[in-house]
Amino acid sequence: MSSGEVVVTPAQLLGFTVLGLAVLIHIIFVSITLGVGLITAVYRWLAYKRSDGELELFARKAFRLMIVTELFSGVWGTIITVVLVGFFPGLVALATNVLFTPITIAIVSIMIRIPSIAIFWYTWGKISERAHSTIGFIMALSGFGVPLGFRTLFSELSYPHTISVFLAGNTPPLWYAYTSPLYWSLYAHTVFAVISTGGFVIASIMVLENNVRWVEIGLKYGILFLLAQLIAGPLYYLTIYSRSTYIFNNITFGPYAPLFALKLILVLLLLILSLYSWFSVRRRKTIIGYTKYLGPIALLIVFLGEFINNAPRYPYIAVLGESGVPISAFFNFYMDIPASLVYVILGFLIFSIIVFTFAAYLALIRGFIVEKIES
Repeated sequence: MSSGEVVVTPAQLLGFTVLGLAVLIHIIFVSITLGVGLITAVYRWLAYKRSDGELELFARKAFRLMIVTELFSGVWGTIITVVLVGFFPGLVALATNVLFTPITIAIVSIMIRIPSIAIFWYTWGKISERAHSTIGFIMALSGFGVPLGFRTLFSELSYPHTISVFLAGNTPPLWYAYTSPLYWSLYAHTVFAVISTGGFVIASIMVLENNVRWVEIGLKYGILFLLAQLIAGPLYYLTIYSRSTYIFNNITFGPYAPLFALKLILVLLLLILSLYSWFSVRRRKTIIGYTKYLGPIALLIVFLGEFINNAPRYPYIAVLGESGVPISAFFNFYMDIPASLVYVILGFLIFSIIVFTFAAYLALIRGFIVEKIES
């Protein structure tokens, strides 16, 4: 089956597009909240071990940043769930059967993370520092359990390792998704990306505080895990090459090749600028003005990476070698939306995303500025 033979209705195009946009926005905020959450937990513990009040203040400010992004990522996570249930009930049914164990891990991680965030915030200064630091690590590490589960779905859609066993009439073992040759390279790629992005976002935000030490902390994590990405990224790319021909060809030689090249250029730019900024804060104890742009550049890389990782499947939902399973196989057959209405809905959605992004800017950036002025 070639992509030219696949017929995509307006309703299916709408569902695919809305789901894609929701995933992209969600991943952007998740990239911040997971990385910042880990850094928060580490420096809350270091503040306790070293009796360092400045590090505790840093951890508290970083945690405020994490709370805001967690709120926004949760909103878009809910939107993804609604879109999946409404537009792609067949995919939801297949995933919950075939990927029961990973999805359970993700849900349990969410159930641990949300209350631990609240406990961590409301017990700050009210319980022992050791106990509070322990809660912080529970909060941070539970966050990485979410992609540990849900990333199996993305892995399966690119290379149906577990799904193929199910479709062949067999019952895959509970942990079979974790034996996929694609999964672990994708998960490592994801983990390194969110920690690196969290570090660069912290560095950008702490420029507003004009605190060299805090900017240095963000740069350290951003650069360290960006270097790790220089290993994980190519490894994942090579895995795609060997396991998912259709996606690889679209990324390397097809319509997504310019975006892939742009992503690589931005990664190189981020590495050069961040290293120069690092040497400046380490040796001259000065913050270079462009440091505030490192976070946005890192987020743009995340956006491009996730887009390139998912959009090349179109017009398929799951890719099988050089073809795949079309959108119609998982789509809600009650949906019948005319083409003219699709563009109206998409236009409204894009407008909503712009407004939402502006609200996030006010919550993140101006919140820090106002706090600084008031203090």
